[in-house]
Amino acid sequence: MNTMPFTRITTFAPMLFALLGFSALSSAETVRLHFDPAIPQIAFAAGDIKAALERQEHTVQTHDLAALAEAGPGKKIVLAVVTDKTTISMLTAQGGKSAAGLGEQAYALRTTTKPDLSYWVLGGDAVGTMYGGLQIAENISGNGFSGSCDSEETPFLLNRGMKLNLPLDKRIPTYVGGWSSHSAREAIADVWDMTFWRTLIDQQARHRYNVLSIWVHHPFPALVRVRDYPNACLPNIQKYDGSTINLNHEQRVAFWRDVMTYAHDRGMKFYFFNWNIYVDYASTQYPALTKSPSNPTTIDYMYKSMRALLETYPELDGFGITSGDGMGSDKEENTQWTWNAMGKAVRDYLSENPSRRFNLIHRGVKTDPETCDAIYAPIKAVTNATFNMSAKYAMAHMYSTPTPRWTGDIHSCAKLGLQTWLTFRNDDFFYLSWGDPQFVRDFMAGIPLKDTVVGMYIGIDGYNPSRARLFRNPALNGQLEVERRWYMEMLWGRISYNPGTSDDVFKGMLARRYPMVSAGDLFDAWTLASRSLPKVTALVMKDWSLDFHWYPEGCWSDPGRCSGFRTIDDVGGATGGFAGQDVAKGSALCSIADSAAGKCNDKKSSYQLADEMEADARKSLSLINPLRSGGNADLEVALNNVKQMAYLSTYYAHKIRGATYKKAGERDKAREEMGQAYGWWMAYSRSMDDTYHGDSFRNLSIAPDWKFADAAVLKEYTDLGGVGIPDCNTIRK
Repeated sequence: MNTMPFTRITTFAPMLFALLGFSALSSAETVRLHFDPAIPQIAFAAGDIKAALERQEHTVQTHDLAALAEAGPGKKIVLAVVTDKTTISMLTAQGGKSAAGLGEQAYALRTTTKPDLSYWVLGGDAVGTMYGGLQIAENISGNGFSGSCDSEETPFLLNRGMKLNLPLDKRIPTYVGGWSSHSAREAIADVWDMTFWRTLIDQQARHRYNVLSIWVHHPFPALVRVRDYPNACLPNIQKYDGSTINLNHEQRVAFWRDVMTYAHDRGMKFYFFNWNIYVDYASTQYPALTKSPSNPTTIDYMYKSMRALLETYPELDGFGITSGDGMGSDKEENTQWTWNAMGKAVRDYLSENPSRRFNLIHRGVKTDPETCDAIYAPIKAVTNATFNMSAKYAMAHMYSTPTPRWTGDIHSCAKLGLQTWLTFRNDDFFYLSWGDPQFVRDFMAGIPLKDTVVGMYIGIDGYNPSRARLFRNPALNGQLEVERRWYMEMLWGRISYNPGTSDDVFKGMLARRYPMVSAGDLFDAWTLASRSLPKVTALVMKDWSLDFHWYPEGCWSDPGRCSGFRTIDDVGGATGGFAGQDVAKGSALCSIADSAAGKCNDKKSSYQLADEMEADARKSLSLINPLRSGGNADLEVALNNVKQMAYLSTYYAHKIRGATYKKAGERDKAREEMGQAYGWWMAYSRSMDDTYHGDSFRNLSIAPDWKFADAAVLKEYTDLGGVGIPDCNTIRK
């Protein structure tokens, strides 16, 4: 799949000058800004445009869109939906061309110069106008009020979502059960903080995300009061430290309705997801509620809870359910339970309320599309309901091969006429902010049967991303996790909206955020340091597809179910080492075993892969080392982040060579490589320890600090006959 029918873009002309350090800014002047303030999405973009102009010392006059027809000469920016006939008439009268065929979330930018320089944003709908306005604000931030553009953008994926595993209360945790990391314990206060949601929604809207989903075992006790089970409603919100947030039911309802409305005002749909068959907290109030799928009381409670959810939250766009989690292996029993407990409630409520639209997403866990399609057939007769499936497209590791082949459910859904959401699970990077835009483009290009894919959501199961609390520098803690990892978040949002987005756009963002360093060098270094890490996972992922199998930031796995530290040993399966693993589905790499045996044919061997990884990492370091933060703490973190990824990539390059040499019987070469690997691990772990506290995750405890694996890394060297501590003086940091 080499081409995609997504968009036509003409690059904003002055961008190159801005990237090269030349000023493209015109002298300060007055600019009129015309928009309809009653449309919140457009008003949001207008606010960003106004702020960008004022930073350039322009005077901004805001006017209602209705005043455009009487406006005289002067420079202006106009934001409107393309169906606004007055705007189109004015545009064409001033020499601009309209935009035909703009659809949902699409926009066109136009420039006219007579009588004065003016920018026109035309959206296929209000959200498209918002995205176009946000782009104009970016252009002004980089280039001032100058230059011209003639561009159109259309969304590649209609739904681009966040998957946020967040507990609503200690008594109703997110995945899984009684386990809770430091991040989960602290997240409860953030979940009930409106400032948290406004900040997150604003940033992610700028990055072109348009779905917000919150995932909880059993969210109902915090959200609804069920008439026949009143005691299942939480009396307040309890945190892990024993303190409470005094929010009663009515206050909680008002809070979530405000969050949902705010999301809508930024063009986002809002979903809750649950894992069945949990009845957290409710079962402590009503012991008759159990996790047995044959328990009629549990079904009755769940049915009435789902109806109450739709009644209580008219702003809720949909709900996601998971057949089988916490249940047995009988897919028909599991799916029938979800229908009886929740699907039927949605069908019944929507049948009685035909003006309410709602989307139900069924995840394919311990079920399959054919079973879901059959059991959920009654909902298809409800015209105001939609029913989608959801598939783990890359299992737990989206950072592996850009062409994963976990596609069975997608093909099955296509045959049934069902649309599919794709889960992109990032259980790879909790600390590091990865950033390789070409990987994201390739990932989008590899999505099969795209016409049947309604969207995606990205998220983590092993970590609960609310506010940053990982930094040793206390001044950096408290920012939102999406702000801490803004670059990674931005790449997936912007490129899933438009895979044709140029690298110049990302360089421009780096230039504006970090004007004290070369944006080109920072961009190249960040890309090169990021490029290698997915390749490591692609090399070993065949039997390490789940989160507890493999955590690349720590070269680790869950010691209870796997083996803890992942060695180079020639042992296959979930408890094995590097040399015993096969490559990920969809990967064109040659396994370590076949590389050692010289059986790669036309595939890239693990020797070649290691050379490529090391070369990229060293090039990255050569670019990043001369850059200085000048005391800017945010830039210091970014520079160290690139170095940390380069150190880790070089560690894995030597480890892959060591595993291959050992498998090939070349013990001396393997020992030399593992000695070098130890040195790079020490560079990585010490840099991480200087920057971050350890934390406890679902499958790993980095405790008490980032020295947690030092002994295991050294043992790989001494097990091969190495003596003492390897000489790491040759490593250039």
